[in-house]
Amino acid sequence: MKKNSIKTLKLVLINTITIIRLIGAFILPFIYQKYGASIVSIIIILLFLTDIIDGFLARHLHASTFFGSILDGASDKILNAISFIILGLNYNIMFTPIVIEIAILYTMYSTYRYGGNVQSSFTGKVKTAVVDAVVVLSFLLISLPAFNINSEFINYLIRNTESYIYVFGFIMIVADMIALSDYTQKNKEARNNPKAMEIKYEEKNKKPFKLIKKQLFDTDYYLKHKNESIMKQLYK
Repeated sequence: MKKNSIKTLKLVLINTITIIRLIGAFILPFIYQKYGASIVSIIIILLFLTDIIDGFLARHLHASTFFGSILDGASDKILNAISFIILGLNYNIMFTPIVIEIAILYTMYSTYRYGGNVQSSFTGKVKTAVVDAVVVLSFLLISLPAFNINSEFINYLIRNTESYIYVFGFIMIVADMIALSDYTQKNKEARNNPKAMEIKYEEKNKKPFKLIKKQLFDTDYYLKHKNESIMKQLYK
């Protein structure tokens, strides 16, 4: 009983940190509208830190689950999307990564439907790290005027903010395109795999909802099946 309680506390702690990031992402536009880029840049740094923290805790506390993995991925993409929208209000180039991210999501969904593994690849993880870093740097850059720092270098950055933002936007577009290419290749492999395609049509063999719910929060089950398709976790 005590062991189960500790396990539950671990899961609650880790998923709460992830949910904080998700809620924080949704309130960012309101904070930006009321307080401006300087406060938003600080909050975004804190939100991105929660991504590092919950991942670290999940691995080191042996509390990784399918639910946590899905929640983590969703909160990351929502945070990035909202960040792109805020930046895009002043710099249109930032809307382009949103379009590519939507294409990535559609490709992942298609891969999932064909029974392929939609787990983030090494390329996807590198892309996420690059995009996260560029988003933080972009907000820090546009918030510099609010800090009133009298420095020649800072004044230079302020004068050239637009140029640097477009460079950052280009970096994000390149990173997203590389990731999209990687996910497209995985999609082709799934579509060309007869065994994977069979899963798509096993509508009559779905697992009971209670079993799916149990496995979503089962750390041992996640460790055993994390490299398999999510589709396989829904069917017997």
